[in-house]
Amino acid sequence: MSMLLAIIFSLNFNVGVGGDHEDGWIPPATVVVSIYNRLNNKQLGVHCKDKHTDFGFQRVSGGHMWGFTFYPNPLWFTSLYFCSFTWYGAPVHYFDIYDHKRDKNACATCVWDIFETGPCRVTDNASLQCYAWKQ
Repeated sequence: MSMLLAIIFSLNFNVGVGGDHEDGWIPPATVVVSIYNRLNNKQLGVHCKDKHTDFGFQRVSGGHMWGFTFYPNPLWFTSLYFCSFTWYGAPVHYFDIYDHKRDKNACATCVWDIFETGPCRVTDNASLQCYAWKQ
C-alpha cells in the first residue's frame, strides 16, 4: 500500500512531466478566497460549497467581505467551489468562485468583488477580471 501511494505521489508531483501541472505549477499549501460586497447599499447573501464542504449561508453588508480557506486537491487538481449570490430585488445568481482549471495560475489569494453585473477577480496589478453569471 505504501509503495502504491509513493508511486501516485511521485507521478502527481513530478513537475514538468505530463498531467495537469505540465507548466510547472505546484499547488499552494492553501488557497484563500475573499468575497467583497460591491452592491450599492444592498446586503449580499452568499452560499458557497464544494462536493465535501458546505460553508452555509452568509450575509455580507455593503463594503464588507466574507471568505474561506481550503487546501487544493493535491492528487487530481480538481478543486471546484461554487456559490450562489442573492440580494433584494434580484434572482439568485450562480458562479464557480474557484475553479482549478481557471484559477490555478491566477491566484493563491483570490479576491472577488461582487457587482450586480457579475463577479470580478482582482488581479495582481489591481485591475478587475470580470465574468458573467452562470445560467
